[in-house]
Amino acid sequence: MKKLLIAFLISTTGFLNAQQMAFNFVEITAKENSQDKIAELFDEFFGERERKSGGVFLERLRHGREDGRTHRIVFLWELDNGGWVTMPSEAEGDAFWRGIRNHVESWGSARAGRIMNLHPGDTEKYPTIHIWDIKSGDPKAFAAAQVELVNNSNGAFDGRTVAFGTYDVNKPNGATHWALVAGEDLNDHMSLYQELQTTHSKAFYKYIEDRGEAVQIHDFIVERLKTYQ
Repeated sequence: MKKLLIAFLISTTGFLNAQQMAFNFVEITAKENSQDKIAELFDEFFGERERKSGGVFLERLRHGREDGRTHRIVFLWELDNGGWVTMPSEAEGDAFWRGIRNHVESWGSARAGRIMNLHPGDTEKYPTIHIWDIKSGDPKAFAAAQVELVNNSNGAFDGRTVAFGTYDVNKPNGATHWALVAGEDLNDHMSLYQELQTTHSKAFYKYIEDRGEAVQIHDFIVERLKTYQ
């Protein structure tokens, strides 16, 4: 599989300047031992189908998951340019979702928003993503501070996806925005934070100061299982 970003290929990063990217995800509780079956259904339905923009992702919820949810299904698209290049038939779509429902114990919250800032990375190498739900007092300052941190940390974020964006529909516990960084695994995330707070402490604490008021609501980790572009 191609080396893909948290949301899309490196070549699409320019969309953030010209075209706004949006996302929609729904959390699910998968039946026991059903992850591989769900992944197979995703491969069969999404694997060979080209989308106009963005992508579809299957992610496993790890640390910080709530209400017994186990996975989430994420759709990403360029506003006013979403959907398929060639639309699947109604029968194909019905068969896919019927198959998914057979392996889902219950459905959770669906949320939607936009991506405001993206430093692209390689989610084959860094498939574990730490996400913070926050209330941001100054989103523009937060986005600018995030960019500056990435650029002034002497390569600490090389290969890692780093992003920031909004929650616009069904905000989780009142969070207005989210921020994320990708890593190899839990230990790799801890090592990154240690490096930022010691080796790159000047850049890190400048980021904390420059990003403005930011109240953390919740944080959690997802593992990217499948990516379809």
